[in-house]
Amino acid sequence: MKELDSILTGSAATTVDSSNTAQAVKSGSLRVFATPAMIALMEEATCNACAPLLDDGETTVGTKINVAHTKASALGATVTTKAELKEVDGRRLVFTVSAHDENGTIGNGEIERFVVDADRFMKRTEGAK
Repeated sequence: MKELDSILTGSAATTVDSSNTAQAVKSGSLRVFATPAMIALMEEATCNACAPLLDDGETTVGTKINVAHTKASALGATVTTKAELKEVDGRRLVFTVSAHDENGTIGNGEIERFVVDADRFMKRTEGAK
């Protein structure tokens, strides 16, 4: 893992459509942006933020999520997530995350990730079968 020399930020965006609604992912019955879809988009933003920090063969894995989904987004809305690295503790990275649509903030919280060697991680995971 490279040394941190600036504040790292990342973002990700999507449009709410029939594939990412609560009804589609079975996290509810309504055709609004699903909480699991918002969390996945937040995690994508954290991955985008820490990409410049990683050495060859390294990746990050999510280990802790604490977010609130505070407002619904309708079909057709554009949802954008932002992540800012707020803490580095060895290989542990903690991000502040937020999600917004055209009407304002729809969610916020924290996501924790760990930097791992991808090959070693997969060998251990596959060996645990």
